[in-house]
Amino acid sequence: MLASEIITQNLDALLREAPRHPLTATDKWVIFSDLHLGDGGPNDDFLPNADLFHYVLEHQYLRQGYSLVLNGDVEELQRYTYAQVARRWGSVYALFDAFAGTGRLVKIVGNHDYDLILKTSKASPYPHHNAFVFTYGAHQLLLFHGHQASLAYTRHNALIGFFLRYFAQPLGINNYSVAYDSRKQFKIEKRVYQYASRRKIAALIGHTHRPLFESMSKIDSLKFQIETLLRQYPGLPAEAARVVEKKVVAFRNQLLQANASRKASLAGSSRYSTDILIPCLFNSGCVISPGGMTCLEISGESLALVHYFDGRVKVARPGESTGPGVVLGDSPYHRVVIHQEPLSYIFSRISLLA
Repeated sequence: MLASEIITQNLDALLREAPRHPLTATDKWVIFSDLHLGDGGPNDDFLPNADLFHYVLEHQYLRQGYSLVLNGDVEELQRYTYAQVARRWGSVYALFDAFAGTGRLVKIVGNHDYDLILKTSKASPYPHHNAFVFTYGAHQLLLFHGHQASLAYTRHNALIGFFLRYFAQPLGINNYSVAYDSRKQFKIEKRVYQYASRRKIAALIGHTHRPLFESMSKIDSLKFQIETLLRQYPGLPAEAARVVEKKVVAFRNQLLQANASRKASLAGSSRYSTDILIPCLFNSGCVISPGGMTCLEISGESLALVHYFDGRVKVARPGESTGPGVVLGDSPYHRVVIHQEPLSYIFSRISLLA
C-alpha cells in the first residue's frame, strides 16, 4: 500500500473516531500546541516563554470564560519523565486543572507526549485523545497534532524518543523536531492540506511550529494583505490613505525580510495545489518561539490566529495584524490578531472551491 493511502486511512480513522463538539455562537475556545514542558533546566524549551504563557492563559482565557484545547506535545516526554515535568510546572498544571474542573479542557497527544495515551503511563489526571472534532452545522473542523501525516513518526516515534532521552539530552543537543527542517514542514503540511481539501473539512494542527491561516504561510499572508490594501487604496480620503500607506510599507518590509531568509523561502510558500488554494489548513504554531507564541481562537463564530509576545524582548511593529495590537493590562505582554475570518466564510470557500 502506498504511503499516501496509509496516511489517508489514518486520518480517516481520526476523523471517524474523535469526540465531537457542536460549535455555537456563544462558544469560546483557544487552541495551543507544542509547549514542550520540561524540567525547568537549561534544555527546557518552555522556560523562556513560561511567564508569558501563564499570564495569557490565566488572564486572557481562563478568566474570560474560554475553553482550552492543548493540541499535542504539551509535555516533552522524550526527554523527561512526567513526574519531572509536573513537579517543575505545578503552576501551569493548576491552570489546566481550573479548565478541567469546569469541563473546559481537551487534551490531545502529539509525538512527544504520546506515552500519556498508552497503558504504560497513568500519571496524567486528564483524559487524552488522538483527535477532536468541532462541528459547525454540516461542516467539520478536525483537530489533531499533525505527526500522523508522517509515516516516520507513526512508525518510529519510540526510537526517536530513545535517542533524545539517552543521547541528545545528556549531550545537551537541541530538541530534534520537524520544526527545524523546512522541507519536512512543507511535506507534512502538504499531506494534511491535500487530505482536508479532499474531505472538504478544516484541519487544525500543530507539530511543525509554523503558524498557518487558511493554508497560507507568513509569506503568502503578507502578499495577500498587501494586495487587499492596494485594492482599497484608490479613492480613499487622505487620512485613510496614509494609514494604508503605512501598512503597505510595513508589510512590504516584512516580506522582503522573509524572502531574504533561505529557511523562510524554502517553507514560505503554502501553494500546496497547482490550482486554487483551498483555505482548509490551519496551524496554531507553538508556545516556544523566540519571538513569542501563537494560538488559534474560536469566538463569536469566527476563527483567528493570534500572536503574543513580551514587549521587553521584541519591539512591536505596526502593520503586523489586521487590527492594532494591544498591551494586556499593566503587563509587558502584547496581543496581536494576525488574521481573522468568520467560520461561515471559511467553510463557504472550502465547500465551493475544493
